[in-house]
Amino acid sequence: MKLVVLLYSLGAGGAERITSLLLENLAKECEITLVLLEDISNYPLAKDVKKIILGHNKTQESGFKKLLKIPLLALKYHKIIQDCEVSLSLMTRPNYINILAGLLCRISRKAPKILISERSLPSLQYGYPTLASKINRFLISLLYNKADKISANSPKNLQDLVRNFGIKREKTTLLLNFFDLQKITTQSAEESEFKQKILAKKAQGRFIFISIGRLDIGKNHRLLIDCMREFKEVADLFIIGEGALQNTLQAQIQTLRLESCVHLLGRTPNPYAPLSVADCFVFASNHEGFPNVLVESLALGIPIITTDCAPREILAPKGEFIDAQKHCEICKGGVIVPLEERDSFVFAMRFLFAQPKFFAKDSLQSQAQIFSLSTQLPNYKQWIFGCQKKIDAIN
Repeated sequence: MKLVVLLYSLGAGGAERITSLLLENLAKECEITLVLLEDISNYPLAKDVKKIILGHNKTQESGFKKLLKIPLLALKYHKIIQDCEVSLSLMTRPNYINILAGLLCRISRKAPKILISERSLPSLQYGYPTLASKINRFLISLLYNKADKISANSPKNLQDLVRNFGIKREKTTLLLNFFDLQKITTQSAEESEFKQKILAKKAQGRFIFISIGRLDIGKNHRLLIDCMREFKEVADLFIIGEGALQNTLQAQIQTLRLESCVHLLGRTPNPYAPLSVADCFVFASNHEGFPNVLVESLALGIPIITTDCAPREILAPKGEFIDAQKHCEICKGGVIVPLEERDSFVFAMRFLFAQPKFFAKDSLQSQAQIFSLSTQLPNYKQWIFGCQKKIDAIN
């Protein structure tokens, strides 16, 4: 079977990490070509995977320029997928290109099966009052139903596509993200500069909060920094990631005089090493598809405080509350608090600070097993290779 996979890049994001794992585990079962819009590869490729760079695209390009390039990229991409059985894309813009290329193939010859994977909650990701958001909402409604199969990585994302974008329910499949938990554990034992900085603070008796994610408006690091005003005497917050808001966040830290306890570390190829020595992972995002870092924290036995931005299946709520009035919900994996509720987030942080052993490490790691490679990969194979079975049956 010939499989072509289209992705913007193999950068440091969650979808990219999942794609790398998927390719690694499918390379022995089919002939794979990976097509990237930008030549960035932070993850190693299996030696049997062929790589093609589709044009000269840049992440920093304006949204308008990216929109104008979609038809041209689709024209180029349709020539690549003419001889394959399945073309799979992940993330919104590659999905548009994949669908349009499939339509072009249908005009000239028998088209491959077009599979697309939605990795976000579109109504929130494109819920801003901007022209770019309006165009993306229109394109999702117009194009997604023309794919043969559509996967979403959380029940909420799937429901969003059906309810708010008119996507046909029978075309959708829920495929949760999966993880090589053993690799996460192995990499966490490695030494790193960031890990040493955290251990130096722990040696002083400081409690360690850590967060990982792009420094953009959606991740809402601003809230975490503001919460640290209540803990500057006893705890430190380490934020791993890069992004457009780095200078803005650094200015906030200085304005609040938190330079001694809030640290913007930048990006690292191995976030698991510093994460493994933290006391608590904190996540204040406004909207998410499936934040991999939550499962990765669980895999290392690190309790989580997160806003209610992610699939609740990750933390598994128990229907109990630390404080019902503040809506701090106890889960198997940590605590869920409402979006943008500073008082609730601070309350949960105080709770974990006072009771650092409240969540047993083995219980947290057990929750991560739901998303293990061995548990979830068979579902992906069925979704992808099921197309080939139908083709073989027709032939």
